[in-house]
Amino acid sequence: MNNKRRPILYKGELYSHSITKRSSNFGKPLPISFNEAKDKIINDLDSATEILRQLPINSRLPNEIVLCMRMHPDFSAKSYYPDSIFDGTTERFGLQEIGSRIWRSEHYTEKNEKNDLTQGKLFFVRGTEVSINKFKTQLNKPEDTQTKSFTEDVRKLMSIDLLSEKEQIGGFQDDWKSGRLEAVLHPFDIDKKAAMDQFLNLIKSVGVDLDQVRYKQYDEGITFISLMGNRDVLNILAGFNPLRTIHPLNIRDLSKINRGYLQNGAPTPPVFTIKPLVTVGVIDGGYTAGNPALDPYVDYEECVSGNEVDYLCDHGTQVASAVLYGALNKYKNSDQLPEPSVSVKVFRVLSVDSKDADLYDVIDAIEKIVPSNDHIKVYNLSLGPEGQILDDHISRFTFACDILIQKHNILFCTAVGNDGEIIGYNRIQAPSDMINGLAIGAYSKFDDTIFRAPYSCIGPGREGNKLKPDLSAFGGCDQNPIQLMNNIGGSRVLTQGTSFSSPIASATTSQLMGYSDNVINALIARALIIHGVSEKCVGYTNEIGHGILLDDIQQFATCPEKSYTLIYNGEIESGKYIELPIPWSEDILTGNIIFRWTAAVLTNVDPQSPDDYSTSSIVTSFYPNSSKFAFKKGNKIKQVDISVDPAKVQQLEAEGWAKLSTFPVSESGKTPFQTENDLRSDFKWDSLESKRKNKRAENIKKPMFHIHALQRGRRKNSKKVKYALILTVISPKSSVDLYSKIINQYNALVPVKLEITARASASASA
Repeated sequence: MNNKRRPILYKGELYSHSITKRSSNFGKPLPISFNEAKDKIINDLDSATEILRQLPINSRLPNEIVLCMRMHPDFSAKSYYPDSIFDGTTERFGLQEIGSRIWRSEHYTEKNEKNDLTQGKLFFVRGTEVSINKFKTQLNKPEDTQTKSFTEDVRKLMSIDLLSEKEQIGGFQDDWKSGRLEAVLHPFDIDKKAAMDQFLNLIKSVGVDLDQVRYKQYDEGITFISLMGNRDVLNILAGFNPLRTIHPLNIRDLSKINRGYLQNGAPTPPVFTIKPLVTVGVIDGGYTAGNPALDPYVDYEECVSGNEVDYLCDHGTQVASAVLYGALNKYKNSDQLPEPSVSVKVFRVLSVDSKDADLYDVIDAIEKIVPSNDHIKVYNLSLGPEGQILDDHISRFTFACDILIQKHNILFCTAVGNDGEIIGYNRIQAPSDMINGLAIGAYSKFDDTIFRAPYSCIGPGREGNKLKPDLSAFGGCDQNPIQLMNNIGGSRVLTQGTSFSSPIASATTSQLMGYSDNVINALIARALIIHGVSEKCVGYTNEIGHGILLDDIQQFATCPEKSYTLIYNGEIESGKYIELPIPWSEDILTGNIIFRWTAAVLTNVDPQSPDDYSTSSIVTSFYPNSSKFAFKKGNKIKQVDISVDPAKVQQLEAEGWAKLSTFPVSESGKTPFQTENDLRSDFKWDSLESKRKNKRAENIKKPMFHIHALQRGRRKNSKKVKYALILTVISPKSSVDLYSKIINQYNALVPVKLEITARASASASA
């Protein structure tokens, strides 16, 4: 480690305080009149109910129906939620919102060339014929007898209809004939049992073996179903009103990943002294004992019935090797391995060939493993569903992992998948799209050039954390494979895959948490890893992520020369603001100053609303100069440093200029003038952000952050939003010792000390 680096600091939140901001309401003109909207919606309702009446009796429920309420594209933000239409604590019409997604409409030229895409918010609405008739009766009443909120909500609607077959059935390639499927049913009340019974009767009628069907209904409402099926199943379920979506659910074929070859010779096992108490959980295909470099540091638990499968156990063994020693590429056969800083517990969750496995067995096992092993804070997942994620569907695997992280304060490090060379199908794979976890891609290195391993899947992620993969670790390639321990001593396995880059990141995060004396929790570790890898990275890319995993773990817990790094960690009441002062030394008068920060939140998730999957977020606004304010006159805006030029302020006020805000000029954060789609594209609802700003020292005065805690949705809200913010301030040309100045000025700040013994880092890569 560079001896000029010093420990990062924590307890920055002790200097925070609440602030009050006035929110501005910039209303939009409604697209059509109430009478126009009313007539259209009534026609839509009549058409939809007529279609439902004509459906076969086994394609609709006896009492309840689900309609699609599509909002106008300009009214997708949570502030435009049509409260007056849906039942709340009291019944209005008997219409209940049970989830949402995005609707899309493609536009084509006369030559049939796509030239535009319109999209907006779609609400799933559950009701009965009685409730629909009550709604129509209300619509038909004179406008002057209606409440303003009701007429405005109706005018925001684009249409009401049924989910199309194309919207229900997705992710199937043209040559798909049969395989495992995942279906999702809407949540019901009166017809809850009937929905499942009708679904089973339909698939049984086309030959599905019901003994092989698995399903899970969560408290959140929707039902996930795993089954084997073919095109006949898709045809019989098309138009089935209770069906929200159906898509393929094959597990990744680990036999393709496990394509390595053996090479004689391996480093000497370490001298065993003690098994580290810090443990990484490896959820995989099994473990094969027999290698003295692995066995002393590995525990093994079988979590499913059935016999082991050799190649799956080999895969789990190699993953364990990657956790303990990283890539062996830098070790000669004559070298002795350092004793690892973590131990491993391998959980076998597969008992048959991976391509025949039911992922619901795997998920069921994981949901038992995590609560039963509270000493394990980091788990590695190098398996999951095959195929790229779908924006309009949340896999049960992803949802289950996000919930486990939120409930148990753990972290999953997940391989993004190995289909990166299949153009059009190379997007990251579940459950690496979880928004509370880390998605790990693979890089390789050849002739001193670092590049994305061609097989490593790419971003973007889903709504809630679009910047996936989060980072990349060494995973090897054809020219430079990653070298791992074989299940027996005396040989190496030369292989490649995100299966083996992910465990290297798992080891690093586990060490940060396990050796920090409980200072670094799972949320801080997630932010700290991203902050660390982005130290030497210009910016985010969909191929590599925020950066490359560093070799020396101490670089995550220390800061460069002429800088300091500070952790802020806490909770903010939903809808409230806090101010975080940025420690600064007024002795630094000149030079370019770098501010770099990474913020993360631990959010609840809503599987019923893929477009609103993250239910909380924070907006971080950066104020480099607390004395610089904006003044406005008409359409003109001027910025003035009121501490430097008070005479200018008096002149502007005399000329009719008014201060635009009670707060200084922000140089980050979203403006209230952006549309919801703009805000989403700017990652407003992402659970993690990483930014960098350069400022001249003479323009910095009492710098600070303002953090605004946001909530959305109606189901999984929290009273407080948990956040972690990692800040690094660098003064590269200054002779002032910024770190010492900050320690002396802010005496509540404490250095983080990683109590790792003299063992080498398990995060070392090639």
